[in-house]
Amino acid sequence: MRAKILLLMIVGILFSCSSDDDHQTKIINMRVNHYQNTGMGEGLFLTFLVQEGNAIGTDNWTKLYNTIEGFDYKPGKIYDLSVVVEQVKNPPQDASSLKYTLKEIISTQDVDPEILFDIDLKTNGQSFVTTNSGYELLNQIEIDCNTLCDALNAALENKDFVVGTFKRLPNNDLQLVELK
Repeated sequence: MRAKILLLMIVGILFSCSSDDDHQTKIINMRVNHYQNTGMGEGLFLTFLVQEGNAIGTDNWTKLYNTIEGFDYKPGKIYDLSVVVEQVKNPPQDASSLKYTLKEIISTQDVDPEILFDIDLKTNGQSFVTTNSGYELLNQIEIDCNTLCDALNAALENKDFVVGTFKRLPNNDLQLVELK
């Protein structure tokens, strides 16, 4: 009887141990867009807009809330990257279960500063525009609201969703050219 109990305990211990096979790592190709957008998670963020795998080269971009370790992002460039993606064991509740690390920059492409792009300025009543020292996206990227400052203030005050169309200025600040 004692041998059976001992055998059951050993089997139980062996099956309760986790293996390192759960710690998965893969390498992916990723394209990072020339501008960042805004997003909400456990706070407000500037997110990378990325494409992975078969989506590269399409019009479909997704928001990446993570950083990419070792990647020194500069606005105004589209990057093609090789990225190591690792599963994080026991991540904090407010953190991602994935870790991204730059393996290689495959290519970069400068984008014409006159190219227009859209950024979410307010989503579900939550504004991403800060006004501590002029207009900025989350106190990080300056916004030149041009002749649209009054319209921007009114939209941020009265609408739940506001999207701005921008172009990049030479110093990488953004110039607002239209509100949607």
